[in-house]
Amino acid sequence: MFDLLPSRSGRVLVCGHRGHSIEGHENTRPALRRAAELGAALCEIDLRITRDRRLVVFHDDILDNASTGTGLISQMEFSEVARFKTKNRNSVNIEGQPIEPFEDVLSYCRDLGLALIVEIKDKFEGTAYLEQVVGLIEEAGMLERVLISSFDYVVLRDIKRLSPGIRTMGINYHRLVEPALAARSASMDVMNTDYPQFAPDIAESLHAERVSVSHYVPPPQHFALRRSYGLDYLELLQSHMRAGLIDMLVCDDVAWMVNFVETCGLEPARLKFAG
Repeated sequence: MFDLLPSRSGRVLVCGHRGHSIEGHENTRPALRRAAELGAALCEIDLRITRDRRLVVFHDDILDNASTGTGLISQMEFSEVARFKTKNRNSVNIEGQPIEPFEDVLSYCRDLGLALIVEIKDKFEGTAYLEQVVGLIEEAGMLERVLISSFDYVVLRDIKRLSPGIRTMGINYHRLVEPALAARSASMDVMNTDYPQFAPDIAESLHAERVSVSHYVPPPQHFALRRSYGLDYLELLQSHMRAGLIDMLVCDDVAWMVNFVETCGLEPARLKFAG
């Protein structure tokens, strides 16, 4: 399994959010391939389930915003969903890509040498959904390369009970009173805190419990505008990075993120997998 605490040795995991999605269609092969080419060690993808219980890689519960289709994925057969192509949310005119089943994306990323963060987005009862997720990951030989993520910490707790060897990441929008306690309650291996809620005390408490620290940041143009008003978060973020507080950066723009890590005097972590 790859090291989730690379900050101890001056390295940082670079993660493409839905692939290198800034230039194309999220959660697609071109976005994942481009992320790998630019230096991402892993990519985050999203799961949805169809009416006939096929897991597909897609962010929204509806097709309308990021595909040529319409409707709730959970109310459609996979054969219906597969007829549509992806489209860019920002109306960038690029070729649409297939909406793919989870198992195909797993195999593709295995061959690329990419690790994955797989976000569970659907609500469900029982363990059948999680059993299906774990089964497909195991069949693809990706158990050591995958993190399961969710905003729902009960899901993370339950998937650990189902498959103790799998590693998990909790997603957090808030400044928690007891971050390490929240992480322990779900047996998570990584906690992600989105900008701008990140703070050093969150990272320090997590590292004290050997929980990896991930930080999601928006693309660079978000910060450029604020810098023009006198607020330079990237300078503050550089100080956090150099202090070894962050193990993983997640962003839509992998090229910028790799460059940012290097300007901090750190090294983007490289992953090598057997076979």
